[in-house]
Amino acid sequence: MTRCIQRLLIPTLFLSLWATSVFAANCLDCHERESFEGRVIHAPLKDGDCQICHNPHATPHKGLLLKSQKELCFECHQSLKRQIESRKLSHEPVERGECTVCHAPHAANYRNLLSGSLVESCAVCHDELQDQFANKHAPYAKGQCNSCHDPHAADDYRLLNKSTPGLCLDCHKQQERLKKKHMGRSPQTMDCLTCHNPHGGEQRALLRKVQHEPFANGDCRVCHSGNQTGIEVCTQCHDDVLTSFNHTSNHFLGAGQENLCTRCHTPHASNGPGLLPGSAGSVCRNCHADTFERRQTMLHRHQNWDECSDCHALHGSDYPAMLKAEPDKVCSGCHENHTTFTHPLGEQAIDPRNMRPMNCVTCHDPNVGTMFQYFLRGSGERGLCVECHQSY
Repeated sequence: MTRCIQRLLIPTLFLSLWATSVFAANCLDCHERESFEGRVIHAPLKDGDCQICHNPHATPHKGLLLKSQKELCFECHQSLKRQIESRKLSHEPVERGECTVCHAPHAANYRNLLSGSLVESCAVCHDELQDQFANKHAPYAKGQCNSCHDPHAADDYRLLNKSTPGLCLDCHKQQERLKKKHMGRSPQTMDCLTCHNPHGGEQRALLRKVQHEPFANGDCRVCHSGNQTGIEVCTQCHDDVLTSFNHTSNHFLGAGQENLCTRCHTPHASNGPGLLPGSAGSVCRNCHADTFERRQTMLHRHQNWDECSDCHALHGSDYPAMLKAEPDKVCSGCHENHTTFTHPLGEQAIDPRNMRPMNCVTCHDPNVGTMFQYFLRGSGERGLCVECHQSY
């Protein structure tokens, strides 16, 4: 009986291996062999098993893939899928299911099938990694991006492996020395990245390039004398800024002992104007995280969606959503041509759903984005239009 089973299985196994080998050989009749060579070979290719990922005849997916790229990769990489799903935020290519932005699907000369070295792979999208600093943070200098960042998903929008200061103190363990350098403050209570650029800087301490004048001059007592509290610490020098908050909607939130200015501005050092600790978008995310999380899932988003100050007045405004002007005027600042052929707007076009004058954001969502082209609030082919034009 055993011999009978063996007689049946051996030819079957042989045929299976033969079919796999023939399949790979047939593929290479048309596809250049060089594009499938490298020091690291994807396991299915190494086994000549092309049909694990591809259908040789027809599929609805690019590259004749059996499924979408994300679904296909996760079929084998289950542990990675669980790790990503356990985190709050995904790297944008991961969120879009575009694994091949970073990884070669067949073969590569780098670990984990990266298309280039780690830093080369990151620099494809993150062109700021080309900055040449006089002094570089050791992991950055060595191209070890994953020392601080998780390339797939994390609980921090910067994809940090751990929150600060814990991440920094894993390597910078001289806490007494750090405490002395920071006017006696415990390193455990500080956010290192507000003052230090984690990639590099002109000074050995990697301080960010734009520095508050008292800080740059080493005159800490201007702000830390204890004679002023709350926003008075800032308005003793910047009293002209107060008028920018005198609007119907503003960011003048709270009162008392807290210095509201430091919610958005760092009092020490920054990479850009206004002493913002990051881009305007990264600062806004601190309070508006839900908007950014919803935006991340949208297929179509406004260009420069993380540069909030392009459309919004950051201190205050008399317009809805703290826009710099009426929605149509804000939009026409960039989309000037649309003012000549747009859908009727204003008093000549009343939205029958709420009896209010229509404007650009009636049909478009430039803030969060949508799943429809041109970030329309519905299908431009019919679905959105018939909400008002029901006779059609």
